Amino acid sequence: MKMLSYLFLSAVLFSSTSCLKQSGGQHIPGVNGPKVNIQDGKILLTVELEKVNLGAGLTVPLKNLPNSEVSISPGLMGGTIIRASFDLKDVENDRFKVVPPQLLPDGRAFPFTVDGTLPALAVNVPEARNATFYMSNNLFGFFLPIKLSPSFKYDVHYKIKVNGKNYGIVSLMHNDASGEGAGVIVLLTLKDIRDDRSAKKLLKISKRRKSRVY
Repeated sequence: MKMLSYLFLSAVLFSSTSCLKQSGGQHIPGVNGPKVNIQDGKILLTVELEKVNLGAGLTVPLKNLPNSEVSISPGLMGGTIIRASFDLKDVENDRFKVVPPQLLPDGRAFPFTVDGTLPALAVNVPEARNATFYMSNNLFGFFLPIKLSPSFKYDVHYKIKVNGKNYGIVSLMHNDASGEGAGVIVLLTLKDIRDDRSAKKLLKISKRRKSRVY
């Protein structure tokens, strides 16, 4: 009887947390995503560049994050997929609690902060389409350079919503005055994830079902 009760409870827990439903954001030209998934106790952040085609892919570790990595690969139907696999425990130490203020790679301000700076460690990864990753005890994400038409002069900002709850923010930065510097900012707000009981349960479940992507 106890075993049946345990199996029933496990089934209910699994069915209630096995699906991450992400609300659709605004359209970003040439970009599919970002998407948020969970696998093997880690958070997956995925962006597809629809107009960039690669013949091969690679996976590289993220500096200062021993359990996290970024991979870049050709998409099944064309395009290029960039995926960051991030382990929350990598930023749960003193090194990531006091961090310097950062600007965007071209020196412009972050649009969603009071003073235009982002408190984080910054790591550039040339192999991942020259993406710059930002990390602290409170956030994780990246700035991914993209090509935009000079006629596109708008910024786009929206929150990442998963199962109706905030997980972070997305911003599209248009070209600067020199016609360069456009890119997508994707940031997870880690407090929102830590405070989400469903997310914490799913992170634990995924460690037991390592091959499954939620």
